[in-house]
Amino acid sequence: MGVARRTTLGSTRTRRKNGQQTAIAYHERLEKSDLLEIYRRLWFARIFDEALYDAKKKGRLRRGNVYGSRGQEAIQVGTTYPLRPDDFVSPIHRDMPVFVFRGMTPEQVMCQIWGKANAPTRGKDSWSHMGDMSLGIVHSTSMLGSTIAVACGVLWAQRLDGRRDRVLVAYTGEGATATGPFHEGLNFAAVHKLPLIVVVENNQYAYSTPVELEVPTETVADRAKGYGIPGYCIDGNDVLEVYNTTCAALEHARAGNGPVLIECVTYRLQGHADHDETRARLYRPVEEIEMWEKRDPLPRYRQYLLKTGLFREQELPEPPPDIVERIQKAIEYAINSPDPEPHTALEDIYDESAGVSR
Repeated sequence: MGVARRTTLGSTRTRRKNGQQTAIAYHERLEKSDLLEIYRRLWFARIFDEALYDAKKKGRLRRGNVYGSRGQEAIQVGTTYPLRPDDFVSPIHRDMPVFVFRGMTPEQVMCQIWGKANAPTRGKDSWSHMGDMSLGIVHSTSMLGSTIAVACGVLWAQRLDGRRDRVLVAYTGEGATATGPFHEGLNFAAVHKLPLIVVVENNQYAYSTPVELEVPTETVADRAKGYGIPGYCIDGNDVLEVYNTTCAALEHARAGNGPVLIECVTYRLQGHADHDETRARLYRPVEEIEMWEKRDPLPRYRQYLLKTGLFREQELPEPPPDIVERIQKAIEYAINSPDPEPHTALEDIYDESAGVSR
């Protein structure tokens, strides 16, 4: 007998912290300029994704895979907008716009994707495996559960340096919550009350494995009970709900109360990557895709803004043309940037300042 699909995700299982709803509407404190910036960031994330898929299909991007995030933009924007400049983030493969939101330029990120010499990794990688500690961006790993353990190490080092109020937002997928490093990391964070916010992007599939074959509990957030920490299960396609929940989690963590787990229920509208587009149509029901298409976070937020009476239609273009131009310029910059020289392949591998040499 097969396992039934959970079709109510994102509708009935939202805004819960250990069975209770979050109460504070932090977004009501935002200025009009903030509301507009959130709108523009949502569109930046959408256009960023679409531009890369377009470049790959046209043969302008010839290396690596494109891991799409269409439909998950509310998570990227809602979890980063309330952060302080000195907080940390650890983005994963579906969070490339987060690098820009936290201080990298679009040119830097595009050069990373194209594997260019002036990329953060100098051409040694072509996607999200990069960081910049001066910006508070922590290098993630392909084994997404291990990202949580690395995040604990960063926060433990901060504590040894006497800093306890810098929060780290670490992203992971629902499938990664079934791995050992995820549990070890979250357990360590809970025991030592580290200011860690774990954002689980529950997009219903770990590659092609559906969530009901990954997690035995009703929600991923239920896992938080085992560590004695708050766990929220929210609508990951509602940018304001994501924002409000992140604000509450930041207050909790910054006050020294330890980590928080936020499950953002969303949907991967594309395949696992561009190479999976055809096969993804076989393991995902058409009606499921159509249902989640109707929950697109961008028109939902735009409709909210118009209902506030603060904005006119012409103030909310779809998409903002200057953002389209900005991303295209970054792509052209990357394409025309130099490739890495072969002799640099072994550079930045060993810490030669410590006496270790090739």
